[in-house]
Order: sequence, then structure tokens, then C-alpha cells
Amino acid sequence: MKVITSLQNRRVKYLRSLRLRKYRQRERQYMIEGLRIVEEALDRGAPVETLIYAPDLLVSERAEPLVMAVEPDRRLAVSEQVFRSLSERDDPQGLAAVVRIEEPDLQALAVGEDLLLIVACELQDPGNLGSIVRTADAVGASGVVIVEPSVDLYDPQCVRATMGSLFALPIAHLTDSKKLLAWWTELRRQQPRLAVVASSAHGAIDHFDVDYRRPTILLVGNERRGLPEDMREACDVLVRLPMVGSATSLNVSAATAALAYEIVRQRRNRPRDKT
Repeated sequence: MKVITSLQNRRVKYLRSLRLRKYRQRERQYMIEGLRIVEEALDRGAPVETLIYAPDLLVSERAEPLVMAVEPDRRLAVSEQVFRSLSERDDPQGLAAVVRIEEPDLQALAVGEDLLLIVACELQDPGNLGSIVRTADAVGASGVVIVEPSVDLYDPQCVRATMGSLFALPIAHLTDSKKLLAWWTELRRQQPRLAVVASSAHGAIDHFDVDYRRPTILLVGNERRGLPEDMREACDVLVRLPMVGSATSLNVSAATAALAYEIVRQRRNRPRDKT
């Protein structure tokens, strides 16, 4: 086993470059780090290109089987010093991976009666976007759509916040909201009962008063500006979360969780109306 010890090694420099969005976009690759998320990626069949490990940092009994599960020509052994130069953590676990970026288009999303699609529009905080992806996984959503301009899903902070959920469901990217509007207009012909619902502090209807026992697209917007006007106007209904205390709003990721779990509650506890 050859262990890379030089910080100036060509492959090490390449891995370090993946910290920057422009290189992730150009190379269509990103790095994940940590035992749990690497395990999730391998278990879910994510397109792992290279597994990076530092033998001197591997202390968990779960680590060695993960390393051995990857073919030798896709493993890269590095020294502790090299791994720390790549790590975003204060206490790295010595395990990381390079994953190929594969993004489905909207046509690949399942659009049956149980459709629950969460659209995150123009978010700027990586922790928020990552948490929304994790929530979408937790509630069994059909997928997530990210509308640009947006923080990068493959930003290390965003990847950490997903806790591996980015491998669990389809996540599409759109550079233009008009493509989303055209898609759901076409989808409505297949699913006449489709509900397109947007969260807004200025919504006219309490979230709990909407019937979600039908195919649903749920939109949440930018942390400060909310949704663009064209998207708000194209929605069927704008809903608000009632604020009982002195707070006037919720963080967008917390609001998304509250909205999504009300949809889960309705679909679990109430019979579906087929009319």
C-alpha cells in the first residue's frame, strides 16, 4: 500500500481544489467526509469515484470494511498530515470520498398520487438547504428541486447538513424558474388534482387549513426575500404558519419541516379523497 505524504502531490492538489464551487462544477465531482456519510454513500450506491483514507486516523471498527468494499484502484491512501490538509473538521476520522455529480431532470421524478415535491428557491445558506434535503428524506418526499441562483448543494457545509440524505432521493437543479412553471403546467394535465402550495409570511390561509391529500408541490423561498413574484403568482395558494408567540417568522428550514410534517400527518390520519 503506497501512502501519499506530499502536500504538493498532484492528486492532493486536485482534491483540495474541490473545496471551490467552480472546480466542483467544472469537474462534476465533490468531496464528502466522515464515516457516516461515506457509509451512506456506499450503501445507497452513490457514484463514488475515489475513497480517500488515512490509515493512522482510522480508529472505528466500521472504517476498515468500508475501505475494503472499494476496489483497490479506487482507493487513495494518504498520511495524517495530508488528510488534515483536505479535511473541513477539527477532528477528522480519516475517511472521505470523491463522488460524481449526477442530477436528474424533472422528467425523471415520480409524479403519482402521492407526489410530494419540495422546491427550494434561491436559498443562500448551505445549512438551510442541507437541512431541507434531510427533511425531504425524512418525510418520504418524491424529490427536491433547487432553483438557482442558489447556494451549492455540494458545498461541504451543505453536504454535512444533509447527513447523507442527498443520496436518498432525487434532487434536480434548475437555472430558470420558468422551466419549473412550464413543467408543473404540463404535469397538471396528467394530475388535475395537483396542488402547488407556497409558504409565505403574507399567505392568506393557515397551513393547517389546506387539504394535502392530493399530489403536492411545496415551494419555499429565499431567507430574506421569499419567493420571486412570478412563482408566487403561479401557485394555487399561499399559506402561512400561524405565529402564536412573539416570534414573527421561522428559519426557512424549520418552516419547511413544519409544513412537510403537516402533509405527512394529513396523509396518514385521514382517508384520501378520490374525487
